[in-house]
Amino acid sequence: MALYLNDEAVADLLPMAQAVDCVDAAFQSLARGEAANAVRVRMAVAPAVMNVMWACAPSVGVMGVKSYVTGGGTTQGTTLTLTLYSMATGEMLALVEANRLGQIRTGAATAVATRAMAKPHPVVLSVYGTGFQAEYQVRALLGAQPTMAEVRVVGRDPGRRDAFIERLSREFPGARFLPADAKTAAACADVIVTATQSAEPLFDAAWLQPGVHINAIGSNDPRKREIGRDVLERAGLILADDLEVARKESGDLLANQWDMARVGSLGDLLIGKRPGRARDDEITVFESQGLAVQDVVCGAAIVARAHEKGSGIRLSR
Repeated sequence: MALYLNDEAVADLLPMAQAVDCVDAAFQSLARGEAANAVRVRMAVAPAVMNVMWACAPSVGVMGVKSYVTGGGTTQGTTLTLTLYSMATGEMLALVEANRLGQIRTGAATAVATRAMAKPHPVVLSVYGTGFQAEYQVRALLGAQPTMAEVRVVGRDPGRRDAFIERLSREFPGARFLPADAKTAAACADVIVTATQSAEPLFDAAWLQPGVHINAIGSNDPRKREIGRDVLERAGLILADDLEVARKESGDLLANQWDMARVGSLGDLLIGKRPGRARDDEITVFESQGLAVQDVVCGAAIVARAHEKGSGIRLSR
């Protein structure tokens, strides 16, 4: 019998450390050709846009479809849903609210990329944005990078930025959280996360210190970009979560008319098919658009744990 799992259940059933393992496995499975991931399809009928993405993950015996509505005034009330099916029987396994899942698995992807691409022992994290994804970016990175001791936060709304800092300071008392302007945050960072809706670059390449690793997660619209061409030119290593998806969605690459032949996939790095960082002073960039295969592998883990704990609502057939 299928389960219904809401966002609260997802948060309880998928700790960040497990999500990092699931996303790492999803990247590797996709790179080996063992999993299939479809590029997100968007259907626009004013004022709304229907977004659908799906994937098949034989390693966990599950396939799934994720869907949600955006556009106009709909975004604030959007509920992301993930429907999971057994590959063996075709039966529906679960209907999962996927707002929290999206935050957790996106943070986990950043943690995987940072672990693989950043220079050893990063100390300062700079985060641009204080919205839907930014909190879980901080949670994932502070959990996965124990040497990080300082977080610089850049936000357009000072009140929202300060509330963000206060909230996470209580959760991570061992880290120092500070507000920062865009230039200071770029200049002092070992690791940067951009998690905004910006259509224009957030910082200049000249502000960056050698060796910084950048996780660009906010731009999956070809018309938007959080980082400029000057940053890409300085980077020695640019990887995307998936090249097919990046060719269609990565605003940082498309708006900057970047040559995709100069971009690799994170999965290929993880399985040893391509080299990683060459030097400690090399600037590296991870372009994250979000993949359904990450949702499906994480979803399979959530459902397994839900059965163990007796969580969720049983749906009648």
